Amino acid sequence: MKTSFVAATLVIFSGCNAFSNQRVSANFVREANPMVLTQIVKLSVDGKMVGKISHGGNKKLELKAGKHKFETKVGLSLGVPNVTGFNGAKKFSAVYDLRDSEHYFKIVFKPALMGGRHEIIEVDKQEFMEMGKRKKKEPIE
Repeated sequence: MKTSFVAATLVIFSGCNAFSNQRVSANFVREANPMVLTQIVKLSVDGKMVGKISHGGNKKLELKAGKHKFETKVGLSLGVPNVTGFNGAKKFSAVYDLRDSEHYFKIVFKPALMGGRHEIIEVDKQEFMEMGKRKKKEPIE
């Protein structure tokens, strides 16, 4: 009985360990929006800045499977006061549980009276690819 309990425990922990080593792709595309044309979005994962995404840009990240906190913020930039904020957009953060091998996200500016923000929204591959086709600089992989 004791041996079977130990064996079951080892199987459970080895399964968890195998899952923690699994890698996933997180693909981001930023909506082109003339209201925030001059804003460059800083993208952070789990508190660490991983890159900047310009107007209509995209980024692909390889991450461990599991929960991750995504954040967007903008530094000083030109914008429409009281809609984008006087010095950029407000910070946005959300936690996503990445389990599939591929995840697709769009970054969309949501205006607000006291300052909008660039929200990260999970989308399906088709919508992601359609947004990527509108971009002229870099092809979506």
